[in-house]
Amino acid sequence: MAFDADPRWLGDAAWQAPTWPVVDASSGAEPPYDLHTPPVDPAAFKDALARLASGVAIVSCWDGATPRGLLVSSITGLSVEPPRFLFCVRKEASSHDALLAAGACGVTILAADDEAEALRFALPAQAHERFTDPRWDLATPSAPRLHAGLTSTACVIDQTIDAGGHTIVLVTATHVTIRPGAPLVAYDRALHALPA
Repeated sequence: MAFDADPRWLGDAAWQAPTWPVVDASSGAEPPYDLHTPPVDPAAFKDALARLASGVAIVSCWDGATPRGLLVSSITGLSVEPPRFLFCVRKEASSHDALLAAGACGVTILAADDEAEALRFALPAQAHERFTDPRWDLATPSAPRLHAGLTSTACVIDQTIDAGGHTIVLVTATHVTIRPGAPLVAYDRALHALPA
């Protein structure tokens, strides 16, 4: 997730443009950024990301006749009109290529009581148990659908964006089911149930 944290840019406040030549490929709405920043220790950055509490979702798709899925904690709402999500998928993930080829997916934002299902999709050792829960609807042609979680959403994949070791996936919802409950969140390399 990226935020505009440049201290020079505070709404409409003026900022001093640098005197050196700058090529700004943006829309012009934000200041240019220096792309030659000092390197950040990868381990320290992983620790920093682990401190970001986020909701978790299972993204599912068809790979031919085989159901595929993965757990993501990088999901965020993008817009209401059109109804869009975005999430990031590691290119090394076993479902990455199938998801990009599928054209459609299911997105289930998980509830506090879905931790066991979340672990099946997060841990490679439990991969053989995926889609065994009777709450999975494997008859839906667009994508496997989990009848659980706080929301179950059928989506079409609109766009994918290469982002180094990850792919950013933008999807539009075509159907949404909402259920009551408390959320399941990822924080500090573990899953936690929050009270409703």
